[in-house]
Amino acid sequence: MRFAILGPLAVFSPRGPVHIEGAKRRTLLIALLAGANRLVSFDELTEWLWPEGPPRSAMLVMQAHVSVLRRQLEPERAPRSQPQLLLTVLPGYMMRLEKDQLDILEFEALVQAGTQSLQRGHTEVAARQLAAALDLWTGEALCGARHLPAAQHEIARLDELRLTATGLRIEACLQIGLYDDVIPQLTRLIVDHPFHERFYAQLMIALARSGRRAEALAVYRRAQEILAAELDVEPGDDLRRLQAEIVSGVAGLPHA
Repeated sequence: MRFAILGPLAVFSPRGPVHIEGAKRRTLLIALLAGANRLVSFDELTEWLWPEGPPRSAMLVMQAHVSVLRRQLEPERAPRSQPQLLLTVLPGYMMRLEKDQLDILEFEALVQAGTQSLQRGHTEVAARQLAAALDLWTGEALCGARHLPAAQHEIARLDELRLTATGLRIEACLQIGLYDDVIPQLTRLIVDHPFHERFYAQLMIALARSGRRAEALAVYRRAQEILAAELDVEPGDDLRRLQAEIVSGVAGLPHA
């Protein structure tokens, strides 16, 4: 059985997709998958299922949903035998999964491997690992539960890790010299994340190393204007240093 929540909830068995019916049941499964391999307490699950307050029958309703999920996720399990995926671990439940059974676990492992490869100077390997990690995303994380207050911490964590992985993959591509591959992506990223100075810096490097020095300096001016207008701050030391290097043509950045 394989699960995906880096986008719409998806469940796959060896026979094909498994359709999870009912909004509450899907939310329950998303909550358990978001907390895979750890105890998710009844209280936590109640916040996911009933953000405005649980009904008196909340525990019975939750138990009924768990029973249905167990039948769907392990259809060949013998009656009264212990489940292998969705476990009761008082005071709550736990989804016990291997790395290759859940896209979040695989994503985190690939990001960690890509980070280590980049640190060791294995840039091409790092670029492949980080690209594979990002390819696991099919939409917004936990998109079936993004409106729920209980989901916000995990959504923020995953969104930040996705941004980190994106920056690391671009760094690997810059080291390899794939400037033309990353310039369009970075151009979009500075629009979507106008206060993220690392993306401005990476775009400036890619442009300067492609011989487009004037465009690189224009990116710096754009960052300067946005940061001043929106945050009333100047670009950070790293971005100012990079701008000076591009102006002077040092650090391997060619003159236009």
